[in-house]
Amino acid sequence: MMVRVGLGVFSLLTLATLVLTLISDRGLLEVRKKGFRLIELEEKIETLETDNANLIGEIQTLRSDPAEIERLAREELRLVKPGEIVLIVPSPAPKIAPSTP
Repeated sequence: MMVRVGLGVFSLLTLATLVLTLISDRGLLEVRKKGFRLIELEEKIETLETDNANLIGEIQTLRSDPAEIERLAREELRLVKPGEIVLIVPSPAPKIAPSTP
């Protein structure tokens, strides 16, 4: 009888330990979630580092190449030099297919 009680207590303690190992704040499930979150954050960092390197390259180009500054001023800000004449060519109207009665 004592062996049975001891075995029951041991079984309950083992089960409780397993449950706590799985669901506690430092359990396997939480560790796994944090592992996935870590991977997501590392990927985001990598993307941001690439973006940052691209922006640094653009900054260096703009600091060293006046032609690039002029190109951006003309294309994005629509600026012109004094005395230049700007010709605006309208885009063609969309063609509508004739309807057949």
